[in-house]
Amino acid sequence: MPIVDLLRAGVTTPRPDPAARATWLASVYASVRGAGGAVTTSVEEPTVGRNYNRVGVRLGDGTPLWVLLNPAAALVAAAQQRDPHLITLLFADVPGGEIYRRAGLRVATAAELEQPIEDRYLRALTDAERRDVPYHRPGRLGDLLFNWFD
Repeated sequence: MPIVDLLRAGVTTPRPDPAARATWLASVYASVRGAGGAVTTSVEEPTVGRNYNRVGVRLGDGTPLWVLLNPAAALVAAAQQRDPHLITLLFADVPGGEIYRRAGLRVATAAELEQPIEDRYLRALTDAERRDVPYHRPGRLGDLLFNWFD
């Protein structure tokens, strides 16, 4: 399924989903262990200003990453860890992506998330979500699916 097909009503809004969170977190631990790394932070829940869960990990080679979950889309992504006050993410490929797929989650590649937003992608969003786009000006699909909107 192309990542643009995940752009549907409610996907940009913070929405905790305990079942998706539990599946994702179990997959995070399994994938990071498989990469010889460790989980380094507690899970941060979706909130105003962030529509996704995130948890910090360190891979076996020492690379620190955030592993992200958009619960509304059951979508997993990864981003480089950097200053938490910066709102845009530097996307990375998810380590151990097959583990998430076997758990029923969709895994986004960095290349998919870097795609520019086209107006046609926004048709299935709610009116309020479509109004957020010109206001917040996300430039990439990843900025819409893993956003900072208030």
